[in-house]
Amino acid sequence: MRGSFSIKLIEHIRKNLRDGGQVIILRSRRAWASAMQCTVCGEIARCPHCNVSLSLHQGGKVMCHYCGWSAPYSGRCVKCSGELRNLGAGTQKIEEEAAALFPEARIARLDSDTAQNKKFESKTIRDFAKGEIDILIGTQIVTKGFDFSGLSLVAVVAADSLLGIQDFRADEKAAQILEQFRGRCGRRGIKGLTVIQTSQPEHPVYKSLISGEKTEGHLNLLQERKDFGFPPYTRIIEIAVRDNNEKRADLMVSVLSDRLRKSFDVTGPYSPAVDKVADMHIRLIRISLKKDKRLSLHKEHLMQEIRSFEKERKYEGHMTVNVDPA
Repeated sequence: MRGSFSIKLIEHIRKNLRDGGQVIILRSRRAWASAMQCTVCGEIARCPHCNVSLSLHQGGKVMCHYCGWSAPYSGRCVKCSGELRNLGAGTQKIEEEAAALFPEARIARLDSDTAQNKKFESKTIRDFAKGEIDILIGTQIVTKGFDFSGLSLVAVVAADSLLGIQDFRADEKAAQILEQFRGRCGRRGIKGLTVIQTSQPEHPVYKSLISGEKTEGHLNLLQERKDFGFPPYTRIIEIAVRDNNEKRADLMVSVLSDRLRKSFDVTGPYSPAVDKVADMHIRLIRISLKKDKRLSLHKEHLMQEIRSFEKERKYEGHMTVNVDPA
């Protein structure tokens, strides 16, 4: 490896550029570093308003990608004042590394930071389509249905981050992103190459992508869904409680789950991976409903129970209901 690039990927990119082809590199994380850790106490730098790690951006700024909080980068741990070290390369660092590895290439970046300027986003896409950019680096934005005639190589850096999502649909979503991304190159009769950098080459998602045999993988995913009672075999309804008072959130979600358990198949209450956003504590309850003729009646009964609970406890405005959460 040289930074975020494997030697093999570097060779493929250089050959592609020599042949006059264009390259798109996908990295699912924006910023310069996706996290920072103290070298003394091991503390991860976190947002003061959310239970998530802060990202380091170019220009000496740390930012929360959930609530938008930002502050100047001090380089020091707020807990013990130890020195912070950067973890994980975001699109900004990938762009910087690419510029050093391929100094003759014209390089651009397209992520949610640059895409905030719609004119810049449109210009970047037009310039790449006209062949005025050699290497485009970006997040999932670059996997959209673009048709670039000169694109002959697409590469995914740190692809395993697509699989590490706390969601039963993680493999399905990763497969969709990778398949869509692969379809961006080799169009109009031009031979294309897809390179995926992974530490899990035997993962079913990658094996299915390489072999092109999707039937077995799809059947396995469906069987898992059936075994664990996930859609499409059931209807999952997620109730989220949000409160700026953590103890009250815990109490209310506990009382509500006990009430619902009398009539429904309840999982929880539990805290999600990100259990605090913008000073609001989040607790979840999941309801599993069978997809039968009584589904509509069960959903109506559930909503009546939630409304009654909100009214009795004077707790309106703290709950949201999501059917088959993505």
